[in-house]
Amino acid sequence: MNKMSDQDLRTRDEDKQSSRPELLDKGEHVIPHEDGWAVKAEDAKKASNVFDKKQDAIDRAKEIAENKQTMVIVHKKDGSVQDKVRF
Repeated sequence: MNKMSDQDLRTRDEDKQSSRPELLDKGEHVIPHEDGWAVKAEDAKKASNVFDKKQDAIDRAKEIAENKQTMVIVHKKDGSVQDKVRF
């Protein structure tokens, strides 16, 4: 069995969103993405999901935000805020 030190585990997981519990309090943003529409937690390094259709991204963001009891912030293509929904 290969044992890893605490530091090895932290280094291995530092880029994974699941290892960033501070994101649990952050809202989910639906933002334009080069491949469609992305769902990204506020302050996250990268999107958790990317969808072709904006409505699919909104639906996923609502699901995540409801589980975290936060909010969804939907952006327009120009980056301005279109809508906010609190859970």
